[in-house]
Amino acid sequence: MMYPSTVIRYAGTFEFPDRDLLEQALVRVRSKIDEEQELAALGGGWMRCFVMRDRAVTVNLALPALQRNRDAAAEIFAALAIDALEGNVTATIGGFAVEWYSVAPWRS
Repeated sequence: MMYPSTVIRYAGTFEFPDRDLLEQALVRVRSKIDEEQELAALGGGWMRCFVMRDRAVTVNLALPALQRNRDAAAEIFAALAIDALEGNVTATIGGFAVEWYSVAPWRS
């Protein structure tokens, strides 16, 4: 059972082949946030949780642990990871890992 004051924290990094693909991923995420009512309802704070450095984006976000917020976060991380080479975001509640969003390495 989740109580309204329970917070879920997301933290991790995705690395991209180049800066252009990283910026395209963030544009895709911004567009997804603007298009979807559930995501937009969480406000503009989404983009502040992403910090770019070279070819990587670091995620640091805390939200009430409501299912709609968790579903929205999953959509955002899936959109962000499309072009990523590697990386992951871990969701924790009370210091315990409860969800993982990872990029599977490409094999040729």
